[in-house]
Amino acid sequence: MKHYILITLLCLTTFGIAQNEAGPRTVTTYGSVKIESKEKLYKTDVTLSLENSYYTDNVCTSIDELKAKYFAEAKKRGIDTSKFIQDDLAYTSSGYRKGGTMLHFETNDKSEMLKVASINMAQIMPAYVQVKDVVNDEQIKQLVKQAIANAYKNAKILAEASGEEIDKIYAVSSYDLEGDTYWRTPNSSPSYLRLTVIYLLKD
Repeated sequence: MKHYILITLLCLTTFGIAQNEAGPRTVTTYGSVKIESKEKLYKTDVTLSLENSYYTDNVCTSIDELKAKYFAEAKKRGIDTSKFIQDDLAYTSSGYRKGGTMLHFETNDKSEMLKVASINMAQIMPAYVQVKDVVNDEQIKQLVKQAIANAYKNAKILAEASGEEIDKIYAVSSYDLEGDTYWRTPNSSPSYLRLTVIYLLKD
């Protein structure tokens, strides 16, 4: 069993020891930590289109009429319509033949997003809802510390299995510090902060 675990770690972790004049002897490994934040941000796109609807006789013939009708329904449900951002270019690039527009919507209120997603009207097409964790700089620092601890655990196992000892951190890098990285569907797996850590080996 121990051999199986070691082989698995070797497959998942890049381990390289270099001993030459070009650079120090190092081991490279990866660390990760699940992002658990109470505050979430939700977003979706709502398409308003003048394409013919076969499900109603009361078809809107102008985008202003359709938008006013949609906003009236949204306000009736307690939705803050000032959060909608109109994007005509996004609609045009979608390939619709008739006029229309796209409305971007973001909120940190889950119940408000549920209200937006539940509006069912002719000529109105909601998109998928996306969500991300909202973390501040202090939370990011704590997550980085936890991910480094995870990386050290992996590096220590690999180094000891190779008859080496970890000295200290040589370099750390991560592509997951940008907030947009964490957008996901509500039913997807949690977000993780991942980083790469290079450790020096003792001589």
